[in-house]
Amino acid sequence: MSWVADVLLIFRLGEVWADYMEPVEADENGESVEEPLPLRNINAWLIENNWRSSNRLDEYVNTGKPMQSRVYGGAYNFLKISEFIEVVKAQPWQEPQNVQLLIQNEPDDRFTLHTLSAYAES
Repeated sequence: MSWVADVLLIFRLGEVWADYMEPVEADENGESVEEPLPLRNINAWLIENNWRSSNRLDEYVNTGKPMQSRVYGGAYNFLKISEFIEVVKAQPWQEPQNVQLLIQNEPDDRFTLHTLSAYAES
């Protein structure tokens, strides 16, 4: 038996790049760290709970311009949705007001939007 939850996690490039295109995090060579700490933590939680890490989806857009946000997602069997939402909300986001988490549980007709900030519109 299967019970799948579709997950989309969307955040602006401000999680990866600070002002003037300086990376928020840099590796030992000064290069931008592609996956920000919050995403690495979320993926670690997924793996620790026997799911696979999320997939980066925005890099597959081929419309002549790159997306100005990062989009990650996956389809997870028997995802502990409440726990997952709390893990996402607990992360040290640079711009929590610009993070959107969309989840569609298998019986749902549509995605539910979860925002991380009291100031964010839902």
